[in-house]
Amino acid sequence: MDPITLAIAGAVATGMAAGAGESAGTALATLVGRIRERFSGRPAALETEESTAAALDAEFTADPEFRSACADLWREASGDVTNTFTGQARTVIQARDIHGGLTIN
Repeated sequence: MDPITLAIAGAVATGMAAGAGESAGTALATLVGRIRERFSGRPAALETEESTAAALDAEFTADPEFRSACADLWREASGDVTNTFTGQARTVIQARDIHGGLTIN
């Protein structure tokens, strides 16, 4: 199972879209809504992260266009940020979006 399927399954299973907030915009809520709609007749498929991942994996295999649409929404929601650090430092902070102040003591 690919990492995007697992990440999407985790977001759906934990209800992450309910509090997606500013950084994810509406993409995550849209993604979860489409998945819930797709499985509306099969609510047991979305009960746990494991069952959601298995159901999505099967659905993505059967419908590559649905997988592509979900992957696009996931990338939009996550922003595909990669933080890297090489070397030595006393403090390293890696972040995507910080709204408001940041104080390091």
